[in-house]
Amino acid sequence: MTRTISRTIAALAFAACAEAADAQADWQTVQQPATWLNAFVDHAITTRTALWFDGHWRRMDFGLPPQQLLLRPGLQLTLTPALRVGGGYAYIATAPYGESPNPRPVREHRAWQQVTLGHSLSGVTVSHRLRSEQRWSAPLGTDDELGPLRYQQRLRYFVRAQRSLTPRTIGFVANEFFLPVGHSEGAQRRLQNRAQLGVGIPIDERQRIEVGYLHQWNRITPRETHEINHTVVISWVWTARR
Repeated sequence: MTRTISRTIAALAFAACAEAADAQADWQTVQQPATWLNAFVDHAITTRTALWFDGHWRRMDFGLPPQQLLLRPGLQLTLTPALRVGGGYAYIATAPYGESPNPRPVREHRAWQQVTLGHSLSGVTVSHRLRSEQRWSAPLGTDDELGPLRYQQRLRYFVRAQRSLTPRTIGFVANEFFLPVGHSEGAQRRLQNRAQLGVGIPIDERQRIEVGYLHQWNRITPRETHEINHTVVISWVWTARR
């Protein structure tokens, strides 16, 4: 199952990126620094269910101009020790940021569903996540009233590998690809890829701090821009299983 999902997403990603490269040779490319502060909570309610929450405070440069606030609560259900499904809601507030900004702030409400699968290979722990999103977003007007909502769908495939570096640290690498689904309108066909590496430091049995670098690429069709954000990521992770 994991290999099938991975190969399907990889094939779609390759086709989309090849099409983008052919059509966007004359687009501008902007590169800019960013800082993300994250919190992840995976807290058991019963032996099979868990509360999920992740929050993200994203800023440009080194914590100065606002980029985005994201709040994502949900529930997870354990089917087997390696397989979980989940879903929930997300609220996202995006500011006009960077060298190629949106014309207005954007507010988004999102429903999401996901399946995660984990396994180990030669001392390396690997996790896969396939997430589906249904998104309703609108620009915020000068009078703080929302414009008309626009509906989009998106698939996201995330893979992460980690292993112990020392008794007190772990190292990890990860990648996530975002693919719009079911939209022929150019303004909605926005691709994104996030590649990350970093280290994690346990605080106790339930908590750890992770520090890493994330290379975020956005294809912004309406503004004919390739946006590359060189991002410092600091995360607090809480995991409590029964």
